[in-house]
Amino acid sequence: MRPTVAELEAIIRERVCASCDKRAAEASCGAGLPGRCPPFELFPLVAQAILATEGNDIQAYVEAIRENVCTVCIDHRLDGTCPEREQARCLLEAYMPQVIEAIQAALGRPQPAR
Repeated sequence: MRPTVAELEAIIRERVCASCDKRAAEASCGAGLPGRCPPFELFPLVAQAILATEGNDIQAYVEAIRENVCTVCIDHRLDGTCPEREQARCLLEAYMPQVIEAIQAALGRPQPAR
């Protein structure tokens, strides 16, 4: 049976948050953005983009996320640029490969090549 979006989010929180460089010593989120952690702020869209993508190339998944998630993010500009991504401050961008790989693993799908 396919995991729910809530179950996928829990898997991502377990795998990605544990390695996040913003994580505080007491195991809490140290990003200083309550409710604004990009991998989770729009998580249903992230999961949907990954679920709708197939293939062995991780770039296809990255493009699907940028097209379906980044375009609705508050930091995305109309000209297609994103200051958060450009300045290496977007946590979704930073952890996108791990998010994709974790969801693929939870779905029993092969891992896309980086």
